[in-house]
Amino acid sequence: MRRAVIGAGVAVALLAGAWLGAESLATRRVAQAIAADPALQATEVRPLRDPRRIGVELRGLDYRDPALGISLPWARLSLQPLSPLTARLDLPDRGSILQGGDSLELGLARSEASLSLSPLNRMAPDRLDLQAEGVTLDGQPFAQGLSLQARLVSLDAAAPDLAAAAYDLQLSLAGLQTGALARIGLDPGPLPGPIAADGPLRLWLDRSPSVTGDTAPQLVGWQTEGLTLQAGEIGLRIVGRLSRDAQGRAEGQLALYSSDADAMIGLAAGLGLIPAQGQLLLRAGLLQLARAPMDASLPGPEFPDPVEGELRLPIVMRDGQLMLGGMAIGPAPAL
Repeated sequence: MRRAVIGAGVAVALLAGAWLGAESLATRRVAQAIAADPALQATEVRPLRDPRRIGVELRGLDYRDPALGISLPWARLSLQPLSPLTARLDLPDRGSILQGGDSLELGLARSEASLSLSPLNRMAPDRLDLQAEGVTLDGQPFAQGLSLQARLVSLDAAAPDLAAAAYDLQLSLAGLQTGALARIGLDPGPLPGPIAADGPLRLWLDRSPSVTGDTAPQLVGWQTEGLTLQAGEIGLRIVGRLSRDAQGRAEGQLALYSSDADAMIGLAAGLGLIPAQGQLLLRAGLLQLARAPMDASLPGPEFPDPVEGELRLPIVMRDGQLMLGGMAIGPAPAL
């Protein structure tokens, strides 16, 4: 019995040493990463020393960018013993956004974030879950809620030629205030508020993102089977696929669905899907353009027929040109 007790004590001591050693190593690695990034600063990086999880706490965390900065009193990054490849991020309910020399108080009623890594894919993130509710700016509403789930998926034969990784996203955004966007230097253009979005989206990247890599991946294409956008009283549904051509411009085919034709044109122009100078042409011949068939030779999802009272506007981007009804009305936008 005495030997069993001694053995158990030694095992506990070894486990505790391994736990403490892992946290100390993680603390050094995080501190080194922050020191190597001129945009990041932290007044203190220390181990959590929480028996329920291995982790690191950062105090006085600042991210400074010429356009936008974020300051948080603390942030905690941790792993649970039974899920060593899934990291959890805990954030405070208060922080600051720094923009143009001004400091704006950022508030979060609730936030959850977790990220898991794939050891067989250069430690690429294979699962991301993000939830935020009650986001405020200087005490005023900024966004009602945000939910984002991203999953790493296998490339298939329909992927763009430049694609090396793909993620399926499920996005839900509610109550984003355009006035608050303008305060942090993000121009919403002519879009009325509040803004909402909901639906699936597949993203194709030119390389797998990796926590061990130095170069960020670039977007080379996206596809959606039905992304719903709402700006004030204006509603719009997008179905289609765009990829990046050799010159960096978008190519592919989209269909815009809406029961309010005039509002649909304004919203599409505000999103950069059609050039501003093309709005008059669209309004003059929209009914005829809406009868144009989709191009079956282009890759993409299935395009459903419009329901009663709804218009479907096909938009084709090819050879650097944006075309409506087979007529070029301007250059295709950069992807």
